[in-house]
Amino acid sequence: MPAGLVLLWIAGQAMAQSGGSIQGSVTDSSGAPILGAVVAVAGPDGSRRTTVTDGFGAFKISDLTLDRYNIRISASGLSDWTISDVPASVTPESKPLLAVMQVAPEVTTITVGLPTEELATQQLTQELKQRALGFIPNYYVTYKSHPAPLPPKQKLRLGIKTLLDPVTVGAVAVTAGIQQDRNSYYQYGQGTASFAKRFGAAYATAADNVLITSVVAGSVLHQDPRYFYSGQGTKARRAWYAIESAFRAKGDNGRWQPPYAGLIGSIASAEISQTYYPGSRTQYSLLGRSLMFHFAGLIAVNLAEELFLKKVTSNATKDASAANVPVLLEGSPVRLIAVQGFGPEGPTGSQTVTFVLSEDVTVRGKVVARTGDVASGQVGQVTAGNGSGDAQAVSLQRVMLRAGNVSVPLRSSQVRGVAAPVQYKALPESGKIQVTLFVAQNVQFSDLD
Repeated sequence: MPAGLVLLWIAGQAMAQSGGSIQGSVTDSSGAPILGAVVAVAGPDGSRRTTVTDGFGAFKISDLTLDRYNIRISASGLSDWTISDVPASVTPESKPLLAVMQVAPEVTTITVGLPTEELATQQLTQELKQRALGFIPNYYVTYKSHPAPLPPKQKLRLGIKTLLDPVTVGAVAVTAGIQQDRNSYYQYGQGTASFAKRFGAAYATAADNVLITSVVAGSVLHQDPRYFYSGQGTKARRAWYAIESAFRAKGDNGRWQPPYAGLIGSIASAEISQTYYPGSRTQYSLLGRSLMFHFAGLIAVNLAEELFLKKVTSNATKDASAANVPVLLEGSPVRLIAVQGFGPEGPTGSQTVTFVLSEDVTVRGKVVARTGDVASGQVGQVTAGNGSGDAQAVSLQRVMLRAGNVSVPLRSSQVRGVAAPVQYKALPESGKIQVTLFVAQNVQFSDLD
């Protein structure tokens, strides 16, 4: 055989060895095409190639060596579809794959336990034993990761227990004594009767604040008066959580809300105090001082609760379940494939983009987010490269990954507060874009199967 023909034959064999493809389409049980299904092709050598289906449910992975591959197809809300020993072919269109995906079976977990109201009563009974330094009542904090919401009668029980505690009465007496020593509210005068008036006014103010804010407003507006201890993350992160908690309240539905009960209670108790405190104060100074002391006091107490008081609180509840709850840590990388709004030509500003998770996310061996789970966000800014061959710099905003019932916020930089463009690359031979984002804050997964 002439040398030229030998070279052509060798080149043809090399091209044939690396010119295989696998293609097919993905539908649901009704025959409707599935957009954004993640197709993972694993070779016998451990190599892995990934793509996603288009709007017609079609996919194709090219430039494969002529070998046999295992394929797994994943999509949100559907059971994985798998097949083994699929040959890569130079003519894949002659025998395309057809993957029909079924709805994932719904797993129902039944937890046998107390009704919510009885559980709240049991938990509050334990919390009413909490004392800082062995004698200071530390009732308005819960150390459980998922405490039961307090019904109105338990909020009343918590308030009455606080007001009748000997330490509370003693603190009011000390306050009245200081006022008498400084001759505050001089209209009361001096002597035993004057001390009693100051004590009564100070105790009435405390009672107004507790009963109106924590009991009445908290019950009507369905907001919990307790501080919800975090204990997660760095000290700086925990301190910020404590400060944030002064300006929000957790509803009985478990969601954070504006602190309506606290605001109403502070204003109402300030107005009521006008009826028994002597002297005159303008409405502006009265409300201003009340709100200032309310929020400043909450910030100070919350910081103490989060960073210090648990260490010195007796009978503090130890949440045994919290240690077993997987936590996806801030800064963890998450790899996604763009389905809409982000192609090889790049996105445009303010455009909505949709991604699917390209591989499972695990914490301590537990899958917390499945391949095919959907994330979406918005393009913030697109900056052209310096040269004709340079890639664009893309920033994304408000990207949220939906992993089951949990929302995971994502950002483009691994380090908080550092602005960085999105890391992305084109997947070989698929025309799809893979991006790497990072978890924006610690996320707990408490309801895993």
